[in-house]
Amino acid sequence: MRILIAEDEQRTRQGLVRVLQSLRDEYEIVAQASNGKAALEMILEQKPDVVFIDIKMPFMDGLSVIEAARA
Repeated sequence: MRILIAEDEQRTRQGLVRVLQSLRDEYEIVAQASNGKAALEMILEQKPDVVFIDIKMPFMDGLSVIEAARA
């Protein structure tokens, strides 16, 4: 499963990466973003299966990112 993580807090993002990688070998972190704008660009480029996204992020909130990615 290809996963993208979008979280502006570095420690939280790194922790989530560690947890997901420890659960299953099939989980592949394909991208990490620290703001909404970067997250949208990476979603469109990488086309992950799952996105873990923070709702409150700089430049663009998580809900706006999801709406834009669906369009």
